[in-house]
Amino acid sequence: DLATSTLRLSLTGHISTIRAVKVSHRHTYLFSAGEDKQIKCWDLEQNKTIRHYHGHLSAVYGLVLHHCLDILISCGRDSTVRVWDIRTKASIFTLSGHTNTVACVESQAPNSQVITGSHDSTVLLWDLTVRKMRAILTNHKKSIRALALHPEEFTFTSSSADVIKQWRFPDGNFIQNLT
Repeated sequence: DLATSTLRLSLTGHISTIRAVKVSHRHTYLFSAGEDKQIKCWDLEQNKTIRHYHGHLSAVYGLVLHHCLDILISCGRDSTVRVWDIRTKASIFTLSGHTNTVACVESQAPNSQVITGSHDSTVLLWDLTVRKMRAILTNHKKSIRALALHPEEFTFTSSSADVIKQWRFPDGNFIQNLT
């Protein structure tokens, strides 16, 4: 409770460090993922875990919920990006292309485009409709640690230890370095 600075609820269940948390804007769900290779779906009305998503071979580092579809997208240390059906828990498909930990993932609404950043220093743009990579952005020299989408412009940024780069959708055309 922000007004009283008191803890209202604590959800427990992961057996290792939690790396990602996302709240659904379409359902009363919270998703969590972590070093234990687990992705959990919590029902915030019942205050309990209602689903588990299994498939990553190592730690899960990032989560994003698609804005229009009932899909969850995860990424992790196993160098893969997995697309899940929220309702059935099924892994719909896996996107492979990175050669090291995939540290972050974002989804461009309302398009079916996904952006991933990796410790292999690349940013990959994916088209979920055809389940294929659309572009490889190789301008970074160090591991990608974060991605951010501009809320109004059709652009996004990728960041590594030394620089933030700005790109334009849908093909990842380079705009500028932000240093």
